[in-house]
Amino acid sequence: MPISAHRAAQHVALSVLALASLVVAGLPGTTSAAPLPAPARAAIDERPPPGPAALLDASFPPALPVTDGVLREHEPKLVPHRPPSYFAHAQVVSVYGHPGFPVMGELGAHDPDGAVAHAKALARQYDALNGPRDVIAALHLIVDVAQASPQSDRSYLAQMPLERIDEYVEVARRTGVLLFIDLQIGWADPLATVERVRHLLREPFVHLALDPEFATRGRGAAPGVVIGTLDAVDINRVQRSLAELVRAHELPPKILVIHQFLVEMISNAHAIERLPEVEVTIDMDGFGPPPPKIGGYQRYAMAEYAERAAIKLFYHWDLPLMTPEDVIALPRIPDYVIYQ
Repeated sequence: MPISAHRAAQHVALSVLALASLVVAGLPGTTSAAPLPAPARAAIDERPPPGPAALLDASFPPALPVTDGVLREHEPKLVPHRPPSYFAHAQVVSVYGHPGFPVMGELGAHDPDGAVAHAKALARQYDALNGPRDVIAALHLIVDVAQASPQSDRSYLAQMPLERIDEYVEVARRTGVLLFIDLQIGWADPLATVERVRHLLREPFVHLALDPEFATRGRGAAPGVVIGTLDAVDINRVQRSLAELVRAHELPPKILVIHQFLVEMISNAHAIERLPEVEVTIDMDGFGPPPPKIGGYQRYAMAEYAERAAIKLFYHWDLPLMTPEDVIALPRIPDYVIYQ
């Protein structure tokens, strides 16, 4: 089933209305947004790609080469004089969303401490199944939200004030969880959006996510009218910026999550660099029943350009929702599991 631009437009419409309601309410954590249509994310591409027999389901084989690390033990990413990767010893499980707006994800259904409690409860479920590998809870915070109109700077973005992001940084610091800052790009320069939050990324527990779905400048249309794309050139520019931070502040490798549910969302993926200071983590991002979701996971999260694998689960739009047991049974156990 091809991706529908209408579905993507619905997601942007949700973001626009949610942010407008936030401004009107004027209160952190407000839940006063009017009921909105759903779903909040485009459906996954169910077209079976060409390729060899699938690991789980012959209808959904991986279209891209699977990294030779699929069946390897998780090895530390070690650099002299710097801490190892969080992934070296642990899986990460997060709740995703925008404050005050549950329609955009589970994080929005809770205040910051409630979101942490929910993430830690999920992490305990995975820890019970994960053998010797630990599990770390995380918050995945949508910070830059794509808009249907260009804004005064023609970025097509509504950006969360830095002081509001700081609240989540401090909650993460106090509660011992990781924080992912998620940027939807719009028409902005990807590196410029990262530079706005660069000082927050100096914290060892703060990491980054980019959403190509809404990076539509190169296609000459507003977010939601078409599905966007990020090129390896821009991904590598962001990687190098993160690598500089890691070297300068002797940090663990930065996790760089890139959401994907269509091949064209990442262009020239073969040219994505491998830097010792950054772990490129591809998130299979899209709702649907388990067979196409598993197919997308094999196609994207297990692709050769994915150093680490992630999967997103949608509480209200995955029918049925994969259980932690289902996730652990995937051909490669995800390094990162996101609940929206």
